[in-house]
Amino acid sequence: MPKNADRPGDTQHLPYTCPDVVSRFENETAYATILAAVTEHVRPGGSILDVGSGRGELMDLLAGRGYNVSGCDLDEECLRLSRRFGPATKVDLDKISPGTFDRQFDCIVMSHVLEHLENPRQTLSRLAMFSKGLMIIAVPNPYYLQFVFRSLLRIKIDYVNVRHLYSWDWYHFRTFIELGCGLRIVEFRHDSVALPLTAPVRRWLYNRGWLGPIEDRFLKALLPRFCRSITAVIQVSPE
Repeated sequence: MPKNADRPGDTQHLPYTCPDVVSRFENETAYATILAAVTEHVRPGGSILDVGSGRGELMDLLAGRGYNVSGCDLDEECLRLSRRFGPATKVDLDKISPGTFDRQFDCIVMSHVLEHLENPRQTLSRLAMFSKGLMIIAVPNPYYLQFVFRSLLRIKIDYVNVRHLYSWDWYHFRTFIELGCGLRIVEFRHDSVALPLTAPVRRWLYNRGWLGPIEDRFLKALLPRFCRSITAVIQVSPE
């Protein structure tokens, strides 16, 4: 993972803490979407590798459901945080080789990591050899409702995350996974759809218990393809 945003002048890394309630809510809904896919497709007690495990929140959820979960990251502090919930290995995802891991996993999960990589096609193809048949990948959705409204209102085009090197919409992600990588998407999943409002307003809604029902239920049911993440359940080996 990139450097830590908690250091002065550096906004490139996932922060080591997540004090903002709205950001925490968004992360929780994204992880819950991945967790639901894992529980549907992987038997209880199965082995899971969380690639780019960061602070370890997803590892925590998976371990809590009885999965044999491992993680990997490049950042030492992220590794320390991840190891609270299972073993975690230091791995440079741009240098995956047949000896990177000593076994295969029932499922490999990766949340908001692929877009940071220099060569996502190469990394995904190399990671696939460590899966027994399933990967669940989430990437940022450029159709995110807040981005759509900014475009409709012709608000200035500015940077999003300076470490994002790639972006895919739903159609291009299927093309990338299936034609580019030779894998197969079994299904897409949707996390929460954010109201196109300022952070203080969304925080006010969250504190009154209204944000979840609006964004993670009503809007997700009404406008699923405007959610925060494109989450794909991917079959590695052909049936």
